[in-house]
Amino acid sequence: MLDLNKLLFEFSNKQRYNVLKSLYTDSKRHSQLQQDLNIPGSEVSRHIKRLNEKNLVIKDINNEYRITNLGKIFLRMMDIFEVSLNHRDFLNSHDITSIPVHLIFQFGKLKDIEFGDKTMENMEIFENLVKNSENFLYAITDQYQKSLLKEAEKKMTDQSIKIRALVDRNLIKSYNIPDGWSKLFKDPKIFFREMLENIRILDEIKISLIVSDKGALLFLSKDGEIDYSQCLIDNHEAFINWIKELFEWYWIKGKSLRHYIRKEMRVNQ
Repeated sequence: MLDLNKLLFEFSNKQRYNVLKSLYTDSKRHSQLQQDLNIPGSEVSRHIKRLNEKNLVIKDINNEYRITNLGKIFLRMMDIFEVSLNHRDFLNSHDITSIPVHLIFQFGKLKDIEFGDKTMENMEIFENLVKNSENFLYAITDQYQKSLLKEAEKKMTDQSIKIRALVDRNLIKSYNIPDGWSKLFKDPKIFFREMLENIRILDEIKISLIVSDKGALLFLSKDGEIDYSQCLIDNHEAFINWIKELFEWYWIKGKSLRHYIRKEMRVNQ
């Protein structure tokens, strides 16, 4: 039986780790590995021998080395650890239980994410994502972003952009739709229908996010409250898609807005 500790030990050598990563997408000959990694042939042989003994790499009939499925699994795990270590202070000081496990296991894809630790700059990025969004805009929030209401009004009149939001139940209980919002639409019934279809309620929110085609921000809870002073930021496709998936996971759990708005809304279906 393969000893897990011995298997993990193979990843402690950086050159050996790089040999395995080099084989992730393509099988390669010994000379290709030597050239790609710029290490002596004897070192390539030593690393390949150890990786082969642990069933992480095999040699095929074309004399090319390729990574095994077991090797791919462990390499993806190492990617998760690498990204997590890069942001260890943030992750260790915040509540990550609000992120479903299947998305935590996708951390390895998020190698470009950055850490934001200035509240005003974070909010400025938040506002810019709203202003500059063109195709879609999704958000989860536990508070009103009053400074963004005007921008939200503009977006609501543009039927080409998809806007959806999840808000805290306590936030919406006493909320009345601002006067004049329904006039943004030629037919007020369309406005109310948009509100009902694109805003949902969560009983409790421990996470805040915004994601658009331009980028994404993620805020987590700290000491029982969402911490807006620190966040993860990125405008690459991998993080945008990851945050979208996180939003969709919560969206399914959201409840209809209809029962929470105090102002009566009569919508002809």
